Amino acid sequence: MKVAVLCRRLDGKPSNGFERYYHNIVEALGLAGCEPYLPNQAGRPEIRPSGSLISPPYYDIILPAVLLMKGKMKADVFHALTDSQAIMFPWLRGRKVLTIHHVDKTPPDSVAEGIFRAFYNLGTRIGLRHADQIICISSQTKAEVMEAYGVPEERLTVVNQALPSSFRLLPDVPKQATVGYIGALKKRKNVELLVRAYGAYRSRGGRPPLRLAIYGEGSDQPELEALARELGVADGVEFHPPVPQDLLVETYNSFSLFVLPSLQEGFGMPIIEAQSCGVPVLTKEGAMIPEEVVKGTVRCADERDMADQMENLLRDDQWRQKVIKEGLEHAAAFSLRELGARTLAVYRKAYGEGRS
Repeated sequence: MKVAVLCRRLDGKPSNGFERYYHNIVEALGLAGCEPYLPNQAGRPEIRPSGSLISPPYYDIILPAVLLMKGKMKADVFHALTDSQAIMFPWLRGRKVLTIHHVDKTPPDSVAEGIFRAFYNLGTRIGLRHADQIICISSQTKAEVMEAYGVPEERLTVVNQALPSSFRLLPDVPKQATVGYIGALKKRKNVELLVRAYGAYRSRGGRPPLRLAIYGEGSDQPELEALARELGVADGVEFHPPVPQDLLVETYNSFSLFVLPSLQEGFGMPIIEAQSCGVPVLTKEGAMIPEEVVKGTVRCADERDMADQMENLLRDDQWRQKVIKEGLEHAAAFSLRELGARTLAVYRKAYGEGRS
């Protein structure tokens, strides 16, 4: 069984959840004894895999179409790692598997985001029509796909994301009395809640010193910077560019606390990344984040509750250590070997159905 994995170019520097999934799947399949064909790895010129409007059509349509015309797109099973890579499904001969990460329920917050959503949604429609099997990265995503598109349950399999072994506790990295956030700066990520919670934390005297470090980029950054000034806490809020992959584990380990304030996540990788580094994680109560991922986090009702929970975690060492221990145990369940074995089982199911 020859497997072709359809994804953007793997540059060893994943900068978002999709790209981490690309890298993890390829490594996980290798551990399961499957070496997939990666057609987009040979593309020239080497356009960055994300962050520009040209990368989606180049990697998802243009390059695969060129390879198809050259007779190089041949496999028994084609796996599109995101919806937009499924746009080529109608022209590919072989069984087809699609991974769906989430169903967007929030409006786009910029023109560029709107263009991306339209392209992505085109892939969703084509992928759902042509895929023999569909992988959902969480039980929440599976429920969303069934509700939004009426896909029968027998076509859907939940295969959770996984965590590379490089994510681990580094005892020699000093804590910086910092609450951290790593991710995009856009409405769905709800970083405003974190800035307001930090403002509420600082508004009450006598609390342990704490800085807020925000790593990421996006259209919300000017508003967030203005909010920090409005709340009078700009002196304690640091905005940084996205963390380079080779510094990601060290950066997580430097945090005293980590917050993922998102309103919706298809999975929520930063939660288990931070937990695996021994950092307590706070999340928004009621957020659409899969239950199997949000387990072990401290869920906060609103900004003042989040501020209070930050203080509790910094003052109560016994509770802090309990949250850390539960987080480490929780994160350990998301292994690459499990990801590879379960993904390969979906391929075999799709391939077997095609031969019956």
